[in-house]
Amino acid sequence: MRLPAHGEVAGLLETLAREYLVPGVQFAVYERGEITSFVHGEASHGSGRPVTPDTVFPWGSVTKSATALLLAQLVSDGDLELDEPVGPLLPELAATLNSPLFIATPRGLLSHTAGLPDMPPVEGDLSLRDCVAASADVTAVCEPGLHFSYANLGYVLAGRVLESVTGVTWWEAVRDFVLTPLGVTPGFLGGSAPAPVAGQHAVHLPTGTVQPVDEPGLPRALVPAGALMSSAEGLLRYAAVHLTTDAAGVLEPELLAEMRTPVPGSAAFGLAEGWGLGLAVHTDGAGRTWLGHDGNTGGASCSVRLDPERGIAVALMTNATSGRQMGNAFLEALAVKGFDIGRFREPDLGAPLSGADLDAAAAEVCGEYRSGADLLTVRRSDGGERAGDGTGKLVLDRPGLPPAVLEIHRGLEFRLAGETAGGGHASDESKDLYCFVRDSRTGQVDGMYMSGGRLQVRKGIGRLG
Repeated sequence: MRLPAHGEVAGLLETLAREYLVPGVQFAVYERGEITSFVHGEASHGSGRPVTPDTVFPWGSVTKSATALLLAQLVSDGDLELDEPVGPLLPELAATLNSPLFIATPRGLLSHTAGLPDMPPVEGDLSLRDCVAASADVTAVCEPGLHFSYANLGYVLAGRVLESVTGVTWWEAVRDFVLTPLGVTPGFLGGSAPAPVAGQHAVHLPTGTVQPVDEPGLPRALVPAGALMSSAEGLLRYAAVHLTTDAAGVLEPELLAEMRTPVPGSAAFGLAEGWGLGLAVHTDGAGRTWLGHDGNTGGASCSVRLDPERGIAVALMTNATSGRQMGNAFLEALAVKGFDIGRFREPDLGAPLSGADLDAAAAEVCGEYRSGADLLTVRRSDGGERAGDGTGKLVLDRPGLPPAVLEIHRGLEFRLAGETAGGGHASDESKDLYCFVRDSRTGQVDGMYMSGGRLQVRKGIGRLG
């Protein structure tokens, strides 16, 4: 496995950035202690200000891996147990012993297997403590340890545990105990940054439009889930904690290995083969294991992948919502050239269901699904008994969005039929693959994965088992 020639990589970046309307991009590779950087384009669309290796981009949810590292440090110090409930550490949960938050464990929180819904209440810019208190009565989406369900709320709770145990803020802890020891000068979304920050852009590929996005920062409670920024080189210096024998005293090798180990029940459909503590687990075409995380904001994307066995890591950062699609195309192109990086690989689906097969699937999946306050409805478009008679379709209704037609496959995987214009690319969500989920107790379809591994549960059944 060798990185293609510098000119080939640079050419791929330029070609794909133009194709996906990404104004600016950084790509960096860490190998045997050396970092090689590639850059292309503008820091902000139309500004004439070039992206440099020092330009700062948001990490988005890659920040969660740093929060996980902080909690692993508390485990190392004997302040936490990975499999003990966190509720006794938090005074605001003392009166809610049956809350899913009270019984959640650090392992469950960091691997998204605690059964929590995705988003906490963030109106009013609540503190971590107040946000946890306001979330105490949430309804779990599934029983702990049985299913993966991506939950920002889990990382709000993890950040609050850190704050309660250490007496310092999440920002102080991540700066002083993780990033500074690893030689990374961090930025903070909506706050300070060590170098000029890339702008953010919303790209609508079907119409070819690029619009600046104002991303002033995150609500305080979501900071542990997505507030960090750096260059791609800075991100790799952080990721190198998993690649070298000298972790700068940040964490001992045994606990770093624990972070990289998939947790039971953590298979994340559409995202990864499994999830460790703050790290997704992928395989490449040769069956080699890669760890990593992806992040997105309202106008940027970030991905990091690392192979601890061979001491290789890569980071890709863009300043556009279409950066995720561009990144997938870029990794596929590198794989063709022999530099194969672990990522989610789509199963062989065959053609979408039609006729009697679609009718049978519709009978199983139509209904209402919820996660927290969100309610989604799967229905037949004609309101009748048949979805596959050539006129009826399966439709997904979502609050605030137009109805979307489902293209469903034999294993109950599905996509949302997407728009295109002028022969260009379809919208981003039309490339995503979702699926319906059967309850482990009944075998009935009682849930579905939508929007990056977030579990929606059929209304009326309580928690998915």
